[in-house]
Parts: sequence; structure tokens; C-alpha cells
Amino acid sequence: MFLRSKALLALSVSAIGLTLACAKSATVTSPTSSQAADVAAAADGSTLKIGAPTLAGPIDGFVGAAGSQAPITFTLNNVSGKYTTISVTYEFEVKNPAGTVVANPKVVAGTNTTSAVVPLSSLVADTRYTWRARATSGPAFGPWSSTFTFRSPLGEGIFGNVVFDSMLNGRTVGKQRGGSFIIGQGWMADSGNNGLVSGIDYDITTTSAATIEFDVTNVGYEEGFPFARDLKFFSMGDSNFFGDFGSFRDHPWKMHLVQRADTKDLEIIWRNGGTDPTGNPGDHRIKMTDNSGPLMGNSVVNHFVLNYDRFGYSIAVSSNGGPLIEYLADGFGSAGNLPYAPPNHRLSLGCYPRAETIPNAIYRNFRFTPK
Repeated sequence: MFLRSKALLALSVSAIGLTLACAKSATVTSPTSSQAADVAAAADGSTLKIGAPTLAGPIDGFVGAAGSQAPITFTLNNVSGKYTTISVTYEFEVKNPAGTVVANPKVVAGTNTTSAVVPLSSLVADTRYTWRARATSGPAFGPWSSTFTFRSPLGEGIFGNVVFDSMLNGRTVGKQRGGSFIIGQGWMADSGNNGLVSGIDYDITTTSAATIEFDVTNVGYEEGFPFARDLKFFSMGDSNFFGDFGSFRDHPWKMHLVQRADTKDLEIIWRNGGTDPTGNPGDHRIKMTDNSGPLMGNSVVNHFVLNYDRFGYSIAVSSNGGPLIEYLADGFGSAGNLPYAPPNHRLSLGCYPRAETIPNAIYRNFRFTPK
């Protein structure tokens, strides 16, 4: 009996020794990326062993520029896994004031930062939104970032001294005088003599320094030749003097950009408060004479950019998406510092007071931005 108990004890000790030997032979490894996801969610609901990203922009409280059509770009600073490198995708979440998710892009991580783009068509103009982001890997996800707010830009309209009018949607934010809309192309002045008195007006808060931009197409060279007059792309002045030819012609704030009827050139009239042809304030006029104006043609799209301030002005044009080329520029003499400041500031496509708008010209993407 004693011998049998002793044998059983020996077998038990041997089994314990074998178990310990097997345990000592196992190798302990660090977590792999496949082990990065917790089996159970953390207190914040996350299931991925990674920190929350920090938001870079739009910054908290950002307000989009009035009239802007640029999409909103959301950018965050990347984060790393807590124990090992993890390949992640970042999930962005944009909510409207009711808390409804209106955009939820998912973007593979960039090098140091990651960005997602949300078009304005997904947002309502002049509305406060919130946004946040988190890292994800497969079904696992990290904690959400902090939440930032931003306000979408005012849409098309006249906002004091800011104007944006695409005219691509069959309407204008300005005052229409004749002409018609072609959806997707813009506003077209009437044809023939009726076209000469077409126009669109934008009445704004007087602004002495700004950038004016617009696209125009369906314009050939010397469009005014059949009418024996130079025609106008754009005009500006005091709205009280837009009632008739004589009033507009003689008033001290007259400005218009001219297509000459006898050459392929441009001309500018720019009065900064006076009519003296050599004084300041006065009539600052430049007439090109060497047929070196911008490319024109019915299928050519010309993008005009007019910059002005109290010291002078410049006019540049690009054709069919090419580079901007400056064609006209002038300072206001040694005196300088004389603002263009009509008491009742009106911007106008064409020049209907003088019956000198270009018939059949198609305008779109008009923008006036103060400096």
C-alpha cells in the first residue's frame, strides 16, 4: 500500500514538472496591429487603441467668406496607435443645428495630417455646423476628437459691399434690364438694338478699394462696328446718374471698360471724382491702339479681373483658362490717395445708360470683393 501511494506521488510531481517546462518555453510578444482593437469598448465607447486626433481647421468659430463657392476643407493632425503602428482611416462627421449628420467622409490617413473636402452643395448657406473626427481600422474605432463649430458662407447675393452672382441658375441677385438666362451658361444680353440697353445692376455700399471679376463669352472683335460706336463690357458710377446718356456721360464718377469698334483693343475711362482730362481728381483714360487686346471669339471665355484702390487701377484678362495678362493700368498722379467713392455706388454689366452694351454677350460668375 505504501509503495503504491509513493508511485502515484511520483507521477503527479512529473506531470507538474512537464507543465512548468512547457510554460517556460512559450515566448511573450508585444501587441500586433491585429491586437489593437479592444475586445470590449472603452469607457468612451472606442474599440481601437489609439488617441483622439486634434482638429486643425476650419478652426472653432470659423465663418466662411460671403459669396464663396469653394468647398469646405476639414483638416486634422494624425495620431498614432498606443502600442504599435496602425494603418487607419479617419472618419469626419459634420452635423447641422438639429444634430443630423449631413456629411460623413472617410479618408485614408495622410503623412502627418489628413483632410476631407465637403462641397457647399451639402450645406445650407449661413448656417452654424459642428464637426469632429476619429480614427478607424476595420470595424474598430478610436475616440472622437473635440468638436469645433463653423458657419457656412452666405450664398449668392449682395451683402453690403460683397457681391456674388453666378447667373448659372437662371436668375440674378442684381436688377435685370432685359436679356435672358441660359441655364448653365449665364445671362445673355438681348440681340440687335435691344441688346444695347440690356444690363444687370448691383447697388452696393460705396467701396474705394476692391477686386471685380466676371466671365464673358460669345463676344467677337469690333462688336460695335455695325452700330458705329464703342461698346462696353462693364460700368460703374453714381446710380443717380444712370438715368440717361447725358447724365452718365458727364458725371464725375463715370467708369467703363470699353471694347473698341475699330481695333481689337480695349479702352478704360476712370473718373475718380472729377472730369478734368489731365487733373486729379479727373478723367483717367487709357486707349489701346496696337491691336494687342485679349483674344475674342464666340467660343472664347474671357475672365476679367479689375483691381482698384485710392492710388490707381489695373485690368487683366485671361482667355479660355490661360494666364491673366494685364492690359490696362494707371496711377492717379503724384497727388495719389484719391479714392473712387461715388455717393451711391452702382456696378453694372454693359452700359445701358449710353445704349452701349454688347448684344448677345453672355456673362456669368460676377464677383465684387472689397480689399
